[in-house]
Parts: sequence; structure tokens; C-alpha cells
Amino acid sequence: MRRLDKLILKSFIGPFFLTTIVATFILLVQYMLKYFDDFVGKNLGFKVFAELLFYFSINILPNALPLGVLISSLMTFGNLGENSELSAIKSAGISLTRTLKPIFFFILVLTISAFFFNNYVVPAANLKAYSLIYDIKHKKPALDIKKGVFYNGIPNYSIKANEKFNDNVTLKDVMIYDHTRKNGNNFVILADSSRMFSMYNDKFLKLELFDGQYFNQQATKNNQVDQFQRTSFDQMYMMFSLSSFDLKRTREELFQNNRQMKNIEELTSDIDSLQLKQELAITGLHKLSKQYLYHRLDRSSFQKREQVKSDSSYWKSDTLIENNDKQSRLRKVKASMFGINFAFLNSISAPIDSIMPGSSWKKNRQVKGAIGQFPKPKKSKPILAQMNLKSLDSLFMTPRKRDLVLQWTLRKSRNFKVNISSTKSQLARLRYESERYKIAKFKKYSQAFACMVMFLIGAPLGAIIKKGGLGFPVIISIFFYIFYYVASILSEKWAVAGFVDGAYSVWMADLILLPIGLFFLRQARLDARLFDTDYYSVMIDKFNQRLSKKLKY
Repeated sequence: MRRLDKLILKSFIGPFFLTTIVATFILLVQYMLKYFDDFVGKNLGFKVFAELLFYFSINILPNALPLGVLISSLMTFGNLGENSELSAIKSAGISLTRTLKPIFFFILVLTISAFFFNNYVVPAANLKAYSLIYDIKHKKPALDIKKGVFYNGIPNYSIKANEKFNDNVTLKDVMIYDHTRKNGNNFVILADSSRMFSMYNDKFLKLELFDGQYFNQQATKNNQVDQFQRTSFDQMYMMFSLSSFDLKRTREELFQNNRQMKNIEELTSDIDSLQLKQELAITGLHKLSKQYLYHRLDRSSFQKREQVKSDSSYWKSDTLIENNDKQSRLRKVKASMFGINFAFLNSISAPIDSIMPGSSWKKNRQVKGAIGQFPKPKKSKPILAQMNLKSLDSLFMTPRKRDLVLQWTLRKSRNFKVNISSTKSQLARLRYESERYKIAKFKKYSQAFACMVMFLIGAPLGAIIKKGGLGFPVIISIFFYIFYYVASILSEKWAVAGFVDGAYSVWMADLILLPIGLFFLRQARLDARLFDTDYYSVMIDKFNQRLSKKLKY
């Protein structure tokens, strides 16, 4: 058995490393094409490119491992089946599951290693890679003076050549504007020809000018005539510093807050912080809404309101109704005192009297001197004093005051609307960031587990099709990997859009492919011929026979 296990492991490990390297290279090229425009014309050098490719290879490796496992397992068991070695193993009484055992343990160790690699090594590599990409994007293009175009790449200088020869050294009809004097375009150099050389490892540019002139115009004080100078030369040298073209590295600490540069513990802490911010934003909005919105009364306040209604109904007794004439006379007297016609207030007098019953008793006592007709209430102010004339002010409000009230109400409503909109956008942003962090956290688990899922698909499928090499197995592997990749992308987009929680969305591709792998494993144990046309023709004949029997009955 040990010899058999070694044979199977040797036949698997070789294709596994080969296919993983090829898959990493293909995915790396596809990924680096996004930054192709940032590399053009910047003269980065081999060292920078090698460093960048190394870091991004580490970034791509967790995505390439499932594809390498799928292709290598398909090739291994396809070759064993094609060479009738699987049949010999089964004839010796060794089951397929026992044959898969050595590679299964290898994939199990690979899955655990991939998880730790994805959790600790990949964040550090991402920090190096993306900080380097940032510096490359902000690096100036290499020195390239074009024909008939002003070149402003060198600080404080503008250089133009009407003709440039093929040697990239000789220039014709050169014009240079010198802005180092902070005097605008008042210092100009003209030359018939020029030659340029790089010196000290491309740190300086030497420009040798021939047969030219330079012009200098200086402004004078007190509005006098400007001074103009013209000097001719046969040969002149100019030195330019090219330090601005160097690749300046930014501190890596500035990029550490990105989710791609963090491990699971840091991502968990950030997720908790984002959820706490969401709760604080909702609580703040709830407190703010109390300043603008009326809320339902609770049960105790409702009971108190009902008690007030029952108390007011007591004062609406028959005795009070008999004195309606006295109350109407009293309203006429007070109306004549204030010079205001209160006749239209008859419709609201009853609610006022019901709220302030003592005032009704006091009125009758002042008019007729009637005593003892009512139970003596507590002392209260006259009705107009209790109303304080503020409630009447709303009835006789001027148009200007009404406009001011409406403007104040509109301003309050707009402020509340702005607060709601800002809180809504803040909650949407926090939820978006929280889902992205959840995806980054749980993707470290799902990518590692994908190696096991791909093995459960590739090994049984290779035993079924019994074809090795890089032909048919590669086609089937690409199909399943594309499905896995598309399902992963869709699940992440659904999580970001809010349809699915980010902690569960990253597992969708694995959970879809896992039953397929278990189905292939069951069919391989039964020696099913899923890819033989005879198998399906027999199935169709059996179905037609059963259907004809049912139709007879």
C-alpha cells in the first residue's frame, strides 16, 4: 500500500506544481494588464518589475491553487484510468476512496497551509505591491523631448525643438524658457542646434547648445522703461537635475488601513467598529427626530387623557345647561368691553368652558350674584386671563406673521430632511464598508476550502472520463473554474448590494460545487459512464419502456 500511495502522490505532485505555476502566470498577466498604461514610458528597470511581479504572484497564488488542484487531479486520475491502472487497482480489491486517500491528505494539508498563507503572507505582500503601484503611478515619464512640442517635464524649464534626429541626441532649432528667475517668460534661450547627454547614472541631463542667443527682459521700478538684454554665444552648457524622475517610495504605513493588508483579527476588529458606528448613527437620528416629530402616547398618558375627559363631562351637567342664557349675556358684556365681536366664537365656547369649569361658575356669580347653585371650585382666573390671549392671537394672525411662521416651519423641515439624508448616506457607506470587510475576512476561509472542493470534482471526474494529458481535462477544468469565478464575483456583488450577508456570500461558489463533487465521487465508485453515449442511450430506452407500460395501463 505504501508503494501505491507513493506512486499516486508522485503522479499528482508533478502536474500540480506545473499547473499551479502556469495558472499563476496566466492570472498574473491578466491582472497586470490593468496597470499597463502606468508602466509605459517610465523607464522603471528590471529590478522594479521583478519586485512587482513577485509581490503580485503571491497575491494571485490563492486564486491559482484551486485551478492547479483541479487540473492536476483530473490529469492524474485520467492518466491512471487511460492506462488501465485504476482497473488493476480495483481488481486487487482496493476501492476508489482508498486510492484517493494519499492525495486527500495532501490536499487537506494544502488547504490548511493555504489558509495561513492567505491570512499572514498575502496581506504583507499586498502592502508591498500596492504601495509600489502607487509610487509607479505618481512617477514622471522618462525624459522624452518630441519634435515641435514644448516639454515641461523638467521643473522650471520649457524646452522645444523643431527637429529631432534619429540618434535621440541631436536637436535642431532649440528654444528654452527659463522660469527659475520667477520672472515669467522674460528669459529665453535660442540655439541653432543642441546635443543632450545623461550623466551620473541618469541623475543629470547635460545640454550642449551651439550658435545661439539668450534674451533677458527685466522690469524696473517707478514705471520706467524695462531693461532688455541680448547676448550671443557660440557654445553654452546647461545642466538639469533629473531627481524628479526618480521613483520615490512612499511610507508603507500609510497603506496599512486598507482591508487587503489586514489579517482576520484586524478585519474582525474593523467590522465591530463599523457596526458600532452604524448603531451610533441610528441612535443619533432617533434622538434628533424627537425634536421634530410627535410620537404616540403611551398607555398611562392615554388613561390620563380619558380621566380628563370624564372630569370635564361632570361639569357639563344639566345645571350648567340651564344657565346658557347667563353665559351668552356674559360673552356679550365682555365683547362690548374689548370692542371685539365674539359672536363667531360660540362654536368653541363649550370646549373652553368644559376645560375651565370654574370660570363658568365665576361668571354667573359676577353677573347675577348667584351663590350655592354650583359646588364652589378652586380659585381661578377669568376666562380671558386663562386663555392669555395667545390662543386668540392665532385666530387674528397677520399675513406677515403667518409667513414668518411658515418660513420657520419650512426651515425646520428642511433641516430635518438634510439630517435624515446625511444619516442615510452615512449608514449606506458604513454598511457598504462592513460588507466589504466581511467579504475580505471570510474569503480567506472560502479560498482555502476551494482546494478541497476542486479535488472532489477533479479526481472522481478523471476516473470517470479516463483521459489524461492537457487536452480534455484542461477544457473541463476551465469550465468549472469559470463557473467558480463567476459565482464568486456575483455573490460578492450581491453582498455589497445588500441582498446577502457578506459572511455567507463568499461560500456560495463552494456550496454549489461541493454537491457536484460528491455526485461525481458516487458515480466514480459505481463505475458510471457519464461521458459515454451508450450510457445515455440505455437510459433513454429504459425510460421509453416504462412510459409505454404506463400508457398501456
